[in-house]
Amino acid sequence: MRKEQRTVPRYFLDPTLAGTSNGRPVRVVDLGVKGGRLELASPIEPGTVIDLAIGTIHLKATVLWCQVDALNFAADYDGYLAGVAFNEPSDAVEQLVQDLHSLGRAVRIEELRSHDRYRITAPLTGSFGDFAPISIVDISVRGARLATIRRIGTGYTRVLRFQVDDAMGPIEVTAKVAWCRPSPMGREFHVGLEIDGAQEKLREAIQLLCTRNEARIDMDSLRRKFDAMRLASRLTEKPKVAV
Repeated sequence: MRKEQRTVPRYFLDPTLAGTSNGRPVRVVDLGVKGGRLELASPIEPGTVIDLAIGTIHLKATVLWCQVDALNFAADYDGYLAGVAFNEPSDAVEQLVQDLHSLGRAVRIEELRSHDRYRITAPLTGSFGDFAPISIVDISVRGARLATIRRIGTGYTRVLRFQVDDAMGPIEVTAKVAWCRPSPMGREFHVGLEIDGAQEKLREAIQLLCTRNEARIDMDSLRRKFDAMRLASRLTEKPKVAV
């Protein structure tokens, strides 16, 4: 039976796994059958295809984003954090994360709360119902934050439209306003949208934006998520028995 790819889980690894990227050492921070995150000593250009080795597992992976690592998972390792997508799903990776999970070395990242948010770094405009133009400030597969010169009421539900490139064409998703408040600049409003049922469409758009350096992962939200994962890992550790 075909797997429902939208619900494939990712696992935070504690401790991280050693691996190599094009022969250079990396640490694997989290992992799933479709991709993961790496700690590495030097940056890799988004869009680069790498040879990734994790133990005896060898994969082709595409770098989606790469930026300075502000998470400090290991005091002796200072460098960069990169998100990668595997060019093909891997049964070996699936077995690996299952084995690590059974050993208590992999904590499932709950997707309800932890969809990654990406900050838009190049102008991305569109429309939201009767409001146009709007600017997209950040985006995830479950929501977005807009900037607009007019206030939009909570509960307003319309189609959000924007376009990433000609080949992909216009992206249209139904969204609902969760909140609206003045932006820090005070000359516009920021609007938080909830989006449901369009994960694959938005994931494809985000991946393209990342490989063109037009979107970057929000390191603040990523840090909060990983801090929660580390805490959960510590709380589930079995107490050591003195001998």
